[in-house]
Amino acid sequence: MRFDEDLKKLRNEIDKGAFFETRISTYFLNNPHRVLLTLVPDQEMEDKEGERVEKELDEILADTTPSELDKIKEDTRALKQLQEEIEDVSCLPTLELDDILPSVQRVEASASYSTIPATCYSQPTSGIFYFMAVAGSGLLSKERIPLVPFFCYAFTKIGTTLHDYVEMARRMDAHTGGMSLSCHARTGFEGAAECLPFIAFNGKCLVRNQDKMFEIIEEFFYNFDFSDLIRLKSLFLEYQAGLESMVLQNGHRLAMSLASRNFSISSALNETWSGIHQLKTIKTITENLSDDHLKFISHELKEIGRTFFIKNNLKIALIGEDPALLSASPAITSIQKALESGPKPITSTDGFTPPDIDVVDEIPREGWSTSSAVSFVASTFETVRLAHEDAPALSVISKILRSMYLHREIREKGGAYGGFAIYSPEDGIFYFGSYRDPHIVSTLKVYDGARNFIRSGNFSNEDIKEAVLQVCSEIDKPDPPGPAAKKAFFRKIVSLSDDMRERFKEKLLEMTRDQVINAAEKYFAGTPDRMAVAVISNENKLNAANKELAQNPLKLFRI
Repeated sequence: MRFDEDLKKLRNEIDKGAFFETRISTYFLNNPHRVLLTLVPDQEMEDKEGERVEKELDEILADTTPSELDKIKEDTRALKQLQEEIEDVSCLPTLELDDILPSVQRVEASASYSTIPATCYSQPTSGIFYFMAVAGSGLLSKERIPLVPFFCYAFTKIGTTLHDYVEMARRMDAHTGGMSLSCHARTGFEGAAECLPFIAFNGKCLVRNQDKMFEIIEEFFYNFDFSDLIRLKSLFLEYQAGLESMVLQNGHRLAMSLASRNFSISSALNETWSGIHQLKTIKTITENLSDDHLKFISHELKEIGRTFFIKNNLKIALIGEDPALLSASPAITSIQKALESGPKPITSTDGFTPPDIDVVDEIPREGWSTSSAVSFVASTFETVRLAHEDAPALSVISKILRSMYLHREIREKGGAYGGFAIYSPEDGIFYFGSYRDPHIVSTLKVYDGARNFIRSGNFSNEDIKEAVLQVCSEIDKPDPPGPAAKKAFFRKIVSLSDDMRERFKEKLLEMTRDQVINAAEKYFAGTPDRMAVAVISNENKLNAANKELAQNPLKLFRI
């Protein structure tokens, strides 16, 4: 605990010179003691483990007496009976619907900053300043659209024409809390529900570092550079590794995206940008990372950037306390002037328009094989969007199905890590999904059973109340001031008004059992020909599933 003495000794050693340098040389650079550890995957591990378990079970069975077998059978029957019983949750504390306010959190833009060419949100951010810039990507050519996610990934990691990536990384670490670029495939809430594709640049810093952050932002916007081919190659391999690890971490989301990709332009673009098809795009690129190919990709990335950062295609938001917003005005004006003097738009419209992307008129029923011992099973179908009168009921149905049916059938009985029912009011799509699932065919049968369960009305008013509370907990989830304003800015981009959100919540709190049953009959009674299916699993499991699905098999692909 006498650390003052240690610090004093350390300072004395540092004063003598080359303290850290000497130790880095001794213990790291010139240290001959090292171990090279190589991990080699065993392609036969699953089969070997299955044989081991089967052998062990046979040995246990051989030593089991008839009375012990009878006890196991009795325990199994008791477990099944317990799983079928309805739990008594009356002893648990719960809110009442009267406790929930019908209003939603509103974060309004500040009207007092009309002279600043940006949307400003005056928020108590405790000395943190947030910068957001959103650029439409609808003007990109069809060939360049799949490259947008990698463009976003590499944008702040590859350096500029003025500083290399190491120098830029040091500047960002010294003066900001991080900078990143991301792509979004959203659906507008007004008009014809068109796809709104855009990228979003995010940066934050302490107020005292505001000028430094704006210097870095302007350098990224107007001096971005993808000509470092060695770094570009490294980033491609790094990005691919991240996508490959994503398959098993987020397999349920990827399966849902595969299944629903042909329902709309937004769904197709979302799959292109963040689904299995993005991984396949990057794999195709990394098969040839020659200098000539990298030069071509570098040129394409440069042209993508020139399409984004142009006049009338950049919408900026500033979030912070009043002094920080006022001091940001000169920097924002400088950015706008640079936009006006930069590349001229190829059209008079901005990039917040539907992209040039193909949507196939086919309902997928597919299996995608990868090296996974478990499966991710998804089934999706179209419903209606937020403004429709049935949207609140569909939100409630998703919660009832997950808690009252899918959890029991898929997790408790089936042994999967999780089962999901999700309703997207933005896209009007209803999703079924399972996570780390040992089954495929039986899970698809559970999804069919879910349609019958929700139509049966085998739930009470109390169940509906709990489902409403679950939906409200998502709506009313508190956010810190900065992120709350960022969400408000995104809602502005997609034209999701606070009045629309409030009307949805009001109808939600007025939900009746009859409304839920009517919606269930309307959307869950149809023929399954519009039900899309996508399964991510290993090849053996998919082939075995297709034997059981001989009348309507999955079309198989390899990831």
